[in-house]
Amino acid sequence: MKYSDPNSELNPARRKLSGLVLSLGFSLTGAATVMLGVLLPVLSLRWTLTDATAGLLLFLQFLGSALGAVCTGLNRVRSLIYGYMLLVLSMGAIALSGSRAPFAAFFFYGLGLGMAMTATSLLITDRSGDESAAKLEGLNFIWSVGATAGPMLFLPFLHRADVHQLFLVLLGLFLLLFGWVALAERNQPRRESAKDHRAAGTGSIKALLPLVILAMCAVGVEAALSGWLTTYSHRAGLHSLAGAALATSLFWFGEMLSRLAFSTRLLAKIGRRATLYAAIWGVLVSLAALIAVPWPSAILVVAAVVGVCIGPLYPLLLAFMLEHSARGWIFAVGGVGAAVFPWLTGALSSHYGSLRLGLMAPCAAGLIMVLLQTIAGGRRNAAQLPAAISS
Repeated sequence: MKYSDPNSELNPARRKLSGLVLSLGFSLTGAATVMLGVLLPVLSLRWTLTDATAGLLLFLQFLGSALGAVCTGLNRVRSLIYGYMLLVLSMGAIALSGSRAPFAAFFFYGLGLGMAMTATSLLITDRSGDESAAKLEGLNFIWSVGATAGPMLFLPFLHRADVHQLFLVLLGLFLLLFGWVALAERNQPRRESAKDHRAAGTGSIKALLPLVILAMCAVGVEAALSGWLTTYSHRAGLHSLAGAALATSLFWFGEMLSRLAFSTRLLAKIGRRATLYAAIWGVLVSLAALIAVPWPSAILVVAAVVGVCIGPLYPLLLAFMLEHSARGWIFAVGGVGAAVFPWLTGALSSHYGSLRLGLMAPCAAGLIMVLLQTIAGGRRNAAQLPAAISS
């Protein structure tokens, strides 16, 4: 295959087309990220998985995603090519799997997702200059659209209990995106923004550590619920797979709505610090309610509330961390939490024989965020976290 010159400039029309295709691909990665969790009840039967081994599948996918972010280099287009190539190959291996779970394939599937998502974000950031924060907010919203629509789009395959055709559809879509990136995309030198100069010399470990921990916990809660909410809803009494998948879709719908709301003037009016504090407390309370509610139908409502509460957290944290560094490790931070908390949920569920108790893992992440926020807020002079985010 003849690759395009990765360093040639795009004209304005091609840049718009490139942005559209990359955005569609980014939305597809949102659906692809939640796919395993939505299909987990069917795949557990097909591959005879316990909750512990199902949690291992989620762990491998999100571990791969975190490593994919780290492996993303300065050549964004080449990283995109590798990312979509890995998605094509791993999805082919998953589609061809028989009665045994393809654990290695899900690791490389996550690796491809991590590289594709990170390279897309950084390529858009490189092209945006002072508009990079707004562009990242838009990308997060687009990703949430894919994550919200995914569970509903997967339903026809769930009803047939044969997900082979879904894997083939995703394989075809990833192949198209791979072809586009390899033939039509171009790198562009990073456009300096005013924030680049203001951020010089401010990226100390001490300043970033609270943000890093918060990002790990926030993404860990997202991943744990994305991976287990369909299964949890199904076991809690929503016997229809459509109803169980709807809980996951409502979770992402709530997150999408809150990200849309806070990408407007609402965030400026409320303030970043107040938004952060309210969101963190809302996550902990709504997670506790998700475990405590005795009525299956109430899970749908609470799932949406959790999504609304957690929606603003990661974009806020990501935007600030990117002011200190635009490298892939920033995106890998959240991936560590995304790998650990879904796996821990499955391990606790298998140990105690109750997925309700397994969900104490994301609750623990919410508690860590509240404690960190309380400690940072109580030490006003050393509270770099709120000071940084409100700046």
